Amino acid sequence: MTTKPRRPLGEPRTRVEVSEKLVSLRHQTLALSAFIDFDGPLPTDLVDAESISGSTTFEEITCVGLTPSMDQLTAVVRIHAGSGYSGPLCAAGSTEHVRFFVSTDDGATWTDAGTDSFAVHDTTGPRPLDHAVNVVAPMRHTLCWIENHPLVRAILSWNVAPPAGNPNWSPPWGNVVDVRVRPRSRRFPKLFDLIEVAAIKIPKNLAATLVLDSPITFTPAPSPAVAELAKTYADAKVPAHRFALPAFLAATQSGLQAPAVTTVGDAKSAGAKTVGGAFGAVLAEIDLSSKDFLLGLFKTDGDTSYEELGCIGYDPVEDALVGVFTVKRPSGYSGGPCTAGSTEHVAFWVDWGSGWEYVGTTATTVHDEDVPDEGLHFAVYHPLASYAHRRACSDGPVQPRVRAILSWQQAPPPGDPNWRPTWGNREETTFELPAGAVTPLSPVLESVSGYAACQIDAATGRTIVHQRPFGGGISIAGFIPGAPDRSSPPMKYRLVARQIGSGGAVIATETLSTSFSVWVTESVGGSAPTQYPVTQVADADGWFDYLHDPDPSGTGWRQVVGNRLYSWQSIPRTGLWEIELRAKDAGGTEYAAQVITCPDTTTRQQVRLHLDQAEPVVNAEITSYRMPGQPAIPAGSCMKFPVGAILAGTFSATDEHFDSIGLAIEGAAYSVNAPGGVPRWTLTGATAYPAASTNGTSGTWEFNTAGMPACGYVLRATAVDRTVNGSGGWRDVDVEGFSLE
Repeated sequence: MTTKPRRPLGEPRTRVEVSEKLVSLRHQTLALSAFIDFDGPLPTDLVDAESISGSTTFEEITCVGLTPSMDQLTAVVRIHAGSGYSGPLCAAGSTEHVRFFVSTDDGATWTDAGTDSFAVHDTTGPRPLDHAVNVVAPMRHTLCWIENHPLVRAILSWNVAPPAGNPNWSPPWGNVVDVRVRPRSRRFPKLFDLIEVAAIKIPKNLAATLVLDSPITFTPAPSPAVAELAKTYADAKVPAHRFALPAFLAATQSGLQAPAVTTVGDAKSAGAKTVGGAFGAVLAEIDLSSKDFLLGLFKTDGDTSYEELGCIGYDPVEDALVGVFTVKRPSGYSGGPCTAGSTEHVAFWVDWGSGWEYVGTTATTVHDEDVPDEGLHFAVYHPLASYAHRRACSDGPVQPRVRAILSWQQAPPPGDPNWRPTWGNREETTFELPAGAVTPLSPVLESVSGYAACQIDAATGRTIVHQRPFGGGISIAGFIPGAPDRSSPPMKYRLVARQIGSGGAVIATETLSTSFSVWVTESVGGSAPTQYPVTQVADADGWFDYLHDPDPSGTGWRQVVGNRLYSWQSIPRTGLWEIELRAKDAGGTEYAAQVITCPDTTTRQQVRLHLDQAEPVVNAEITSYRMPGQPAIPAGSCMKFPVGAILAGTFSATDEHFDSIGLAIEGAAYSVNAPGGVPRWTLTGATAYPAASTNGTSGTWEFNTAGMPACGYVLRATAVDRTVNGSGGWRDVDVEGFSLE
């Protein structure tokens, strides 16, 4: 297998310079995005001489991978240019969206895994900037010996979120990347899984005594001995200084650091003395001299033929560093999926301006298995705890360097950012911290249901863009900068909601103290992270334990997925509500939430939310029909019409926060257009906000039935409002039946 030439470490990447014309075209598409859905090429009169459909001039997904232990998909997004992002750091800027899809049947069908996003601005400084997004995906977990390499698709789109459920959508600005990943094997298989796979027939008298759905504890087998690996890898020509490396490290320094012998000359003179004892006997079993082993080992310097770190980046939402690497070969990883396999370590360092500082090491397990031609793509993740380095937007961007070292089976030494792995490589890039200085121990109310606090109007409680209210299940996220690590008593936090009446008076107050569940990700001592659920239970005064522990020193970390502080079931509350966050240390000292200065110079300490729990009201009617060239005839629901009739009617939708109405004819399959390419639908009246009023819309419709099969059909009208409720807004449906004959 050939590998791409590697860029020398520290070599500057090319900064993309863009023309004013291209920036102007980019923002014309932004203006249009409020009124049309982009799908395919942009309008030719807009594009002019520059083709920008699927353009990666400004942003580009460079890598996608899976963290198996977390079921977490990660995409690294490269920001190429310094401008074209809708304003400087002290402005609203724009948003990079990534939607993920997963397919277990080679792309025949796809499951929508959700979206993640981050803010981006026009800033000075080095380019590119490498950022990252992630989602927890619905991965299928199989028994260890069953091949499981699902296809993952990531769609990047600037400022227009890729539509849900459409894996074939083409972004005007951004790109689409497909990769293969390897989910973890099923942790607790059931007895009937084994019986089914083995095709065992259980006698009836025995079956009655078995608990078939009881979980089975599955312990991976130890990795095979060196002599066994030598036989297994003979045809694959895996070198001994690869498959015997774990045994060598165990015999020298327990695999914690690089061996003391560091040069080929040292290896020659050391001979059997350096690798004597038990390991020397291991080499003798495979007829290999200690000198030949050492020469092979120390001639190997940063070999990427088995694994290669492709991208690193910074996740500004999770405040974490990520790395994506590719496993390239089917063998050379110390055993198959039902064994302990081997470990890929990734260590991170950050340069804040005064030299490299060690952040920590993370890891994931890999195995021998059939690898597709494009390889298997893995991701690793480590919290950063960057709060002390953030500053106000007026002080300019904070753009540190990050370096990562990938090393198979050998954890990079924390004190050596220049260490060269035997198997693996180094990568380096620049990223940009979110703007805004933070004060230690003063909590930050970060976001509500995915909207940053600064994206919610402080007066109305609606999102600034598109004026969306909130309702249903509401997720509240935030963090406590500088909270004590896992060795100390945890800090606590409390959320209080106040209903705001006319004139700003508080008319109701409640402590948000109902129990809720979160997912916690944890890593100890550089091990692969694991995830487990935790039920958060408040004490008698409404205080919850703060579980997050970034601990960037490398000894271990714990993180709540999404920085979730609370899951608020807001029904039946309506109107304007204010959310306040406070923290308390182990000594009882309370800390008010930080005052956040937003890009538009307004401030936030609490977040106000306008709650809307009402569904829209939608109506659609069939009022007449006509044959081509003939006058209209009054009609209604549940009538029969001849094929070729042009049906007509009315539609309407009302809601305080109307978003859109859609009309569809459902029944037997039919062509999109009528014969001759004539559009079937003709609509009058706006169908979506903001072209339509925030309170609703109405209009008329016609539908051409020419060439459709004789069958029963329904006219379905669906109205959706703009409420952020976790399911795409409140909705209502009206259905009218008819038939064609």
